[in-house]
Amino acid sequence: MPKDNRDRVLSPRIIQLLLVALFIIWSNSFTAIKHLREIFSPLQLVLARFLPVSLFALGYILASRKRVRESLEILKDTPVRIIGMGIVGIAGYNFFLYLGQSEIKPGAAALLTTLSPLFTLLLAGLFLKERIDGRKTGGILLAFAGLYLVVRYGRVGMGRITDIGNADIRYALISALAPLSWSIYTIIGKDLVKSRSPFLLTCLSIVVGIIPLLPALGGDFFHTFFSLNLAGWIALAYLSIMCTIVGFGIWNLGLKHLSATSVSSFIYLNPPFAAFFGWLLFGEEVTLFFLLGSAVVLAGLYFAQSRD
Repeated sequence: MPKDNRDRVLSPRIIQLLLVALFIIWSNSFTAIKHLREIFSPLQLVLARFLPVSLFALGYILASRKRVRESLEILKDTPVRIIGMGIVGIAGYNFFLYLGQSEIKPGAAALLTTLSPLFTLLLAGLFLKERIDGRKTGGILLAFAGLYLVVRYGRVGMGRITDIGNADIRYALISALAPLSWSIYTIIGKDLVKSRSPFLLTCLSIVVGIIPLLPALGGDFFHTFFSLNLAGWIALAYLSIMCTIVGFGIWNLGLKHLSATSVSSFIYLNPPFAAFFGWLLFGEEVTLFFLLGSAVVLAGLYFAQSRD
């Protein structure tokens, strides 16, 4: 009974507001990532971001017998799913994103990463048997069209974008693996949060996801890690605490209360928010296409969310 009461308090509107707040947090991660990519390689940055978080997550699990017992139950009952969730959501998504953005234009990479709602739409229909009606599909496609206007013509936050035909096609394909990884993480997580704590799943997936990366630890990584200046530590703390612990927790909470397709569609807020904060914090230009594209994104989100 108490569990039901908590679920009723967390109405869809509250969850949607939390997801908007999440993308305000995530949209500001680009500045931190840009700064840290000048210091770390893609693999090192994944380790630098998630190694401290994994220690926190492991401590959180071990601090309670109940959480230890539930974690062991999850690993026993659904080992493939939780391992897959950790690998694709932690190691896969972030490594492909950081590696891909090292060779193709940021705006083109941003456009590729926002393929996630489309991937999720297809995977949710195939594996979760979610009903994909015309209104939700149309809303997602409308949001994608608005996003294209922002990224292609908006000239805010990510600059004017040319198509990715001039980029190395290998890195374009690598970038496209990031949203595919995140979509798989979303589908697996949607199934698991039905009966499990979203925050515990977040912590467990982080602990599991960091394990394949541990062999890459070495003297060079630790030398770079402990040589960070104040700006580097602030950027890393923002990525680790706000974008990972808080961000992943909100994402999985959203999956517990909304459909996977609807939660995934909030990704379209990332580039417009990144552009807005680029204008607000760094004085970058705002264009008519940015305002028009952002309005189309919001309209598409409204149609995609209206039936949850």
